[in-house]
Amino acid sequence: MNFFEHQSLARRNSRWLVLWYALAACATVASYVLAAALAYALLGMYGALPLAGDAPLEWHGLWGTYFSALARVPWKFHALILGLVGGCIALVTGYRLWQLSDGGPAIADLLGARYVESARCKPEERKLLNVVEEMAIAAGIAVPPVYVLDREDAINALVAGYSPNEAVIIVTAGALRQLSRDELQGVMGHEFSHVLNGDMALNVRLVGILAGLTWLGERGEALALAVAEQTRRVGSENAGLEVVGALFGMLLAFIGFPGTVAADAIKAAISREREFLADAASVQFTRHPDGIAGALDTIVAVHGHTTIPVAYAGALSHMFFAPVVATWWQFPTHPPIDERIRRAHPRFMREDYRARRHGTVREVAVLDGAGNVVKHIRSGPAQVMATVGRPTAAHLDFGARLLAELPQRLREALRSPSEAEATMFALLLGNDPRGSAEARALEASRGAEALASAAALQVYVGLLRRQHMLTLAELAVPAIKDQPQKARDRFLADFEALVQADRRVTLREFVLLTFLRQRLREGAGQPIPTRFQRIEDVLADAHIVLSMVALAAGDGERAAFERGAAVLRAPWPEPVSREALTTQKTGDALERVRQLAPFAKPAFLKACAEAAAADGVLRLAEVELLRMVAATLDCPIPPLLAQQDPQALAA
Repeated sequence: MNFFEHQSLARRNSRWLVLWYALAACATVASYVLAAALAYALLGMYGALPLAGDAPLEWHGLWGTYFSALARVPWKFHALILGLVGGCIALVTGYRLWQLSDGGPAIADLLGARYVESARCKPEERKLLNVVEEMAIAAGIAVPPVYVLDREDAINALVAGYSPNEAVIIVTAGALRQLSRDELQGVMGHEFSHVLNGDMALNVRLVGILAGLTWLGERGEALALAVAEQTRRVGSENAGLEVVGALFGMLLAFIGFPGTVAADAIKAAISREREFLADAASVQFTRHPDGIAGALDTIVAVHGHTTIPVAYAGALSHMFFAPVVATWWQFPTHPPIDERIRRAHPRFMREDYRARRHGTVREVAVLDGAGNVVKHIRSGPAQVMATVGRPTAAHLDFGARLLAELPQRLREALRSPSEAEATMFALLLGNDPRGSAEARALEASRGAEALASAAALQVYVGLLRRQHMLTLAELAVPAIKDQPQKARDRFLADFEALVQADRRVTLREFVLLTFLRQRLREGAGQPIPTRFQRIEDVLADAHIVLSMVALAAGDGERAAFERGAAVLRAPWPEPVSREALTTQKTGDALERVRQLAPFAKPAFLKACAEAAAADGVLRLAEVELLRMVAATLDCPIPPLLAQQDPQALAA
């Protein structure tokens, strides 16, 4: 779409705005008339105000009498409120359009922004001026005056004016301090797009036209903010008056709520899609997609905010670079930041960018069963999540080396159903393959021959058991799965009996048992039925599973749990106690979490990864837990210990 098409589209949007405004004004007036009628009926019910009709109002219950009074509210009262509210809306709208006739400077004055003088400016302001001058020269328009919101730490900006050569740029002090030059250039490219595409003039007109709908709400908001600012500056010597003023301001804002909602709906309908277009235009202007994507990501990376607690910020919310007000009821004027990044720069490498820009590379040490560091993972959980379903050349090389170095006897055993089962039993026999409780349970269920077979294989399994338990299980599953389901079920029952033979279930035993159940139970391999659409639907079960993952952190269990819970923004005050994490309860929780919708699973798996790596270390037990949870969710994770030298595994 060229310049002229954009201008034509802006004019068409302006015409549609008239219709939307008329509908919103009618709805707003109707809401005020209804509210006034409700109040009039309440007073009329007790004789404080006259009601229509000659007959006196008869009492027949509180609600019955009230509705009778409501039906007899005089039509002249309705007409009076209609005229007052309609006139007020027209008057305020006309005044605001006149007030904004100066365009950009009037907007800057409303926000209390300071004009930046080129001869007297700070280094970060000079950086901004240079960027604006470059963009203006490239666009072929007059260099816009630049204003700064000095007291705002938020990362935000806007452009205002009626024509390209009369625009002004307004930027928060937080954006100047926290954005790099490239990121500022990306933001300015976004704002200049609004200048050239006609959005800017439409946005200013929108402020004036909607002013009548939002006037009461703005007055209440301005009063409440003024009281708060006064309290911050001079203390609270007149606490009573301040409370009364704040309450009155909140009451005005509440009365003006319907008009504010209607205005926000109109602004959101116009601005959301145009934000995507402006982001894309910024990439075209600068030829540097990391600029706009990096600016958006920096808001998240530095835990910055974009909200600005000043009067009129709500009325101007659709003009800012990022959301400027945060209220539960408001229609969002901007798309989500992640979605904007994805559309503007689909190949944006967030972790690499943050490593270069913010130095926030997180390196997690992966330990083997003996506590030796066998690998470092850059960015930790993010890198783990990136490998889900995406094995790399390193993983393929590891698989080839591991298979090449497996003892021939073990490779042959993994191809036979009976010996593959014996290999899995051998994983549980430990260092005493014949005298342990597990050995006695195996002999009781399968006989002395089965015990002897498992004990013979234990020699080969012992070296693998420490680092690659789940990898060995993956190799054994195909042979075991070749048997009828009845034989598989018997194997799982006998395996569970061995796990519980010593009356205690270790974390690794639980992981292996759960892993084998998911691979061998009836219906394994078929699509997982979706019963729950959101993580909130299985919140109690997610609490249990995340607590189990945090349990592997040892002394850092609480910190690990809190880190994982923060990903899900879950309201859990603490992890489930160790005593309550029974095998049955945890297994049932995993089964329900397993039935989450596919798009709900990544967040939960990421929470588990964050909990596992909370202390900067991924222990073998944590690695196995992650792989087991991922396998349960049908989200396979390649081996994380892919740098372990398999030559050490040869018998």
